[in-house]
Amino acid sequence: MNKLAKCEIQKVNDNNSAVVIDFLKQDIIRHAFAFYDIQYAQAQTKMYVAFENRKPQGYILTYTGSEFPSVVIECEDTVANELIEYTPKDKFIIHAPTNILQIVLREFPRAKHYVEDWMLAKKGEASFQKSENVRRLQTEEDASKLFTLLETRTDRNAASVKRYFEWISKMPLYGVFINNELISYAGSFIQLPQLWMIGGVYTNPKHRNKGYATQATSAITEEALRNAEAAVLFVRTDNHPAKKAYEKIGYRKIGEKIWIDVGTGLKP
Repeated sequence: MNKLAKCEIQKVNDNNSAVVIDFLKQDIIRHAFAFYDIQYAQAQTKMYVAFENRKPQGYILTYTGSEFPSVVIECEDTVANELIEYTPKDKFIIHAPTNILQIVLREFPRAKHYVEDWMLAKKGEASFQKSENVRRLQTEEDASKLFTLLETRTDRNAASVKRYFEWISKMPLYGVFINNELISYAGSFIQLPQLWMIGGVYTNPKHRNKGYATQATSAITEEALRNAEAAVLFVRTDNHPAKKAYEKIGYRKIGEKIWIDVGTGLKP
């Protein structure tokens, strides 16, 4: 174990997981990724926690179930240097609070970073834009149409139809169909009683600025708020059209996070 002042870094295991989960429960919205992954994606998750007097002070979590490892750091700057030692050795994405950005960039000076608005919609405070063109994705044909849609992305590669069918089978995804073509979609990748995490919002560039992303996000948010107290999403601070679309539904900014690309070339 590494030590910094009175802190020690421990890997989360059966001996300390209950204490860690109790700590994460204190702010489910802030710790949603960690709270979910450490309980429901254990095979793809490694987590190290900084303890002081047996109380968690911060953590770093690495999730390996995506194309590149995804690292979540939540801590004060007093323990950030110690926790950063537990990042992967190759290409990965870091999600971090704004207070430790400079510490992370000193460790990874070639990394690119982007500011994201952290937005929340509460049960009873959202309004939904209905459309007969929106429905939940369910079939292998829908997975094939999702593959075709995501092939239009220029910033990252599409996965396989099989992979997208696995998404559809496990996670709620909603799409907008025009003339039987899927042109926009949004989904939820974390579902908890306290909140659903909304993500993957994407519209074919040929069909943008027509309200389709609002319709898809509206549909998944409506389901989220039938089942949880809140829905949460992240959007780049400079993506003003997307932010306006989310605000129409009832999302409000509650803070900022930093997306840090260490060698992947990906952008949020």
